[in-house]
Amino acid sequence: MKIHIALAATLLLLGSAAAPAQDYTPTPVAISTEKVKLNGIVYYAHLVQERQTLFGIAKAYGVTEEELYQANPSLKETGLQKSSILLVPVEPQKPKAATVREPERPAPAVQKAAPAKEAPQAQGYKEHTVRWYEDIDDIARRYGVSAQEILDFNGLTSRKLATRQVLKIPVKGASPAPAQPVEPETVAEEVVPVIPAPADTVTLQEPAEEVLKEENADSLLLTERTRDEVDFSLLLPLKAADGSSEINMDFYSGVLMALKDLESEGIKIHSHVYDLYAGMPDTEALCRSDFVLGPIANRDLEAVLMRLDGRVPVISPLDQKAGALGMVYRNFIQAPAGADNQYEDLGQWVLEDMGQADKILFVTEKNAGSVMASVSIRSALAHRGLDYQILNYGISEGRQVPDSLARTMVRGGVNRVIVASESEPFVGDVVRNLGIMLGKGYPVVMYAPSKTRNFDSIDGSALHDLSAHISTSYHVEYGSPQVDRFVGAYRALFRTEPSQFAFQGYDTARYFILRVARYGNNWTHKLGQERSRGLHTDFLFDADENQNRHNVAVRRIIYQADYTTTLIH
Repeated sequence: MKIHIALAATLLLLGSAAAPAQDYTPTPVAISTEKVKLNGIVYYAHLVQERQTLFGIAKAYGVTEEELYQANPSLKETGLQKSSILLVPVEPQKPKAATVREPERPAPAVQKAAPAKEAPQAQGYKEHTVRWYEDIDDIARRYGVSAQEILDFNGLTSRKLATRQVLKIPVKGASPAPAQPVEPETVAEEVVPVIPAPADTVTLQEPAEEVLKEENADSLLLTERTRDEVDFSLLLPLKAADGSSEINMDFYSGVLMALKDLESEGIKIHSHVYDLYAGMPDTEALCRSDFVLGPIANRDLEAVLMRLDGRVPVISPLDQKAGALGMVYRNFIQAPAGADNQYEDLGQWVLEDMGQADKILFVTEKNAGSVMASVSIRSALAHRGLDYQILNYGISEGRQVPDSLARTMVRGGVNRVIVASESEPFVGDVVRNLGIMLGKGYPVVMYAPSKTRNFDSIDGSALHDLSAHISTSYHVEYGSPQVDRFVGAYRALFRTEPSQFAFQGYDTARYFILRVARYGNNWTHKLGQERSRGLHTDFLFDADENQNRHNVAVRRIIYQADYTTTLIH
């Protein structure tokens, strides 16, 4: 997701003194219905329209221009930009100036709910309308009562609240009103900043239903569900200082897309989003979730696992190397397939492809700093009883390699060359030498791990010439109906192209929420029963001795001679 939180400046109207005077009508400002909570402060997420001014936005929201500058630190440098997001501080106790609404964009039906009103204290209570970012403890602290008092006064047995649910808050010293359950609206809680789509864009729900119907593994009928309500927490450093914020926000955007789709399918979702930039959330709050998705970094994951101590499943969403945490902590789920699974799959793939006259060459880098690829692939080959010949050399010896290959390769069969390295310079040299052997008439097919396709120094056409076989934990098959619908909906909502992290956020959130909805409290024990195909990632889990789960589903792609790339598994 490319959400750029732009900082605004007053637009200057420039005109020639000689030109006739023209009337300038600024675009009316509609108050956003979307909010975001950052560093403990709640903001409106305002989508800047063409010809809106900083003065007009400030006036509509009832804030000062200086407050906008403070909320958006780089405002004076970037200026007010169309389609950017402007953070506007929410001050519920401050009267707002009159707002001019755009006539062509009526408020959604759910917004017709009346705002919170204070009932006379003679009634013994005040009324409070639950906002998306509040839980029962937040409300209790605000009114100086205990959470249990609020639950008892409203006849509630669950601490879970729904957005816009109206609560009666007891006034100290007054007699409680008759306790009656308050029926919340059936609107899933959104603790997320979503850019409202303009009236002329495609709504997200239209493609979402078709996407679900075409996913065999994840198609759910209402009668199959054991639960229609899922509660999860998302932990991301949304304002990370290391420059990873864009990746995190892209992942976050994909999660939002999944929530929209699933809500349209009848699953009620309570999502709690925590920005780790503001600190680690309360442990007990996390323990009330069905699962915790995130954080991203290995260090943050370990901190969360230590605090939760196995009480709730923690899902690692992006780091392929985080799987080692399962050796120490309980109730840990590794969502992306690790590199060892890719190497294992390469060995299996070669076995499946082997012909009677074929030969396997195993190429490794001399004195390589990391030997994980070499050890993993050789183990996979040995496990399957495959004979192979090793070629071990350093880059400085690369010019002599074609002679060695000529003495090793066969002409009557296919030379299946496995490249056991993730070093870009070395892999590039191997590709160059294999290209030379192709030119000499030797049939060659190259097998390599996922990183190979991301090396900028390797010409993509060389991978097609070598019919490169890549085992990878992710691959997006552009052109498929499901992916096309997702891309179209993503563009309409966020006005940018989805990155691989947006696809990963969508697939991961959708997969685990559906598992909770389908299997209820027993969902973690069902992860290894079926392979599920997403837009970007496949899921199939095994369990280790600590009953932690690791995704072992790997996708296979082949670079074809016609310069297309085919997903075959």
